[in-house]
Amino acid sequence: MKDYLQLLAATAIILLLIPCIGFAKRQTDSAATSAESDSSAVKLLSTETGEITELSMHDYIVGSVFAQMPADFEDEALKAQAVLAKTYAERRRLSEASNPTEALNGALLSDDTTLYQAFFTESQARELYGDNYDTAYKKISAAADYAEGLTLTYDGDPILVAFHGISFGYTESALTMWGEDIPYLSSVESLADPTLDICTTTVTLTDSELREALMTEYSLTSLDADLNDLITIAQKSEQGTVLKVTISDSLYDADTLCDALSLPSQHFTITCDDDEITFTCLGCGHLVGMSQYGANEMAKSGSLCEEILLHYFPNTVLISS
Repeated sequence: MKDYLQLLAATAIILLLIPCIGFAKRQTDSAATSAESDSSAVKLLSTETGEITELSMHDYIVGSVFAQMPADFEDEALKAQAVLAKTYAERRRLSEASNPTEALNGALLSDDTTLYQAFFTESQARELYGDNYDTAYKKISAAADYAEGLTLTYDGDPILVAFHGISFGYTESALTMWGEDIPYLSSVESLADPTLDICTTTVTLTDSELREALMTEYSLTSLDADLNDLITIAQKSEQGTVLKVTISDSLYDADTLCDALSLPSQHFTITCDDDEITFTCLGCGHLVGMSQYGANEMAKSGSLCEEILLHYFPNTVLISS
C-alpha cells in the first residue's frame, strides 16, 4: 500500500517535465533522423525544453508501467498494464496520423500528464524504487516484452484506454461518468476491491476548512447553510457513485467537489459530527475501465493477462500487432 501511495504521489507531482534520457535515445533533429527511425518508435516531447526524445516501443512501455503500476504487483497484472500502454501508443499513433496535434511538433505525445498518460524516465524510476530498482525493472521489462507485439482492440481499432487504482466493488461505465457510450467501457464486477484496506479512505474537515475550500472552488462569497445542510447528494449512479451534489442550493458535478476536497473517488458518503464533516470514500480514480488492484487480485487467483483485460473491457479482442 505504501509503495502504491508513493507511486500516486510521484505521478501527481508531474516529474515528467524532466527530459526523457534514461530509457531513450535523444533526438534533437527529427527531420535529419526520420529515415532511420523505427516505425514503431514513440516520440515524446518535453514541454520544458521543446526537445523530442525517441523511444523504442519496449522502452516506452517500461516507462509507462513504471509510472502507472507498482512493480511488486503480480506478473499478469503488470502484463495487462503493459498491454494498455502499448494500446494507448497505437491509438495515439492513429490519432496523430489522421489529425496531427500542432503543439506536439511531430511527436506522438508529450510529458504533460494533464493531456497524456504518465511516463517515468529511468532516473525517476530509480528515485522511486531506490535499491529495489533492478528487481522492479526486471519484472516490468518482462511485461513489456510480452506486450510489445499486442494491442487490445474493439472493431479492429485500439481501444480508448481507461484504468483507475481501485473500484468500490464495481467499475462504472463511461456513459455514467463521462456521458459517452463506449461499449467496452461498461460497468463490471471487481468484487475483491472492497475487501482491501486501501479501498476505503476517510477525509475529515472542520466547518471552516470546508467552507473555505468550497468558496475557493466555486467562487462563492458566502455560505450561510448549517454544516449538516451545506452539501447534499443530489444524484447517484445505479451503483451508488455520486454524480451531482447541491451546495448552497446550487447543483454541481461531483467531480469538482472531489477536486476541491481532495477526495480520491466520487463513491462517497457524508456524515457530520459537531463541527466536523467526514467523507468516506470507496475506490480511487475515475472508476472507469480496469481496476488496477482488481487486476492484481485476479492475477493472484490465477487469471492470465488476457482474461483480466477481457473482464474489464468486455467484447474487446487482443490481437498481435
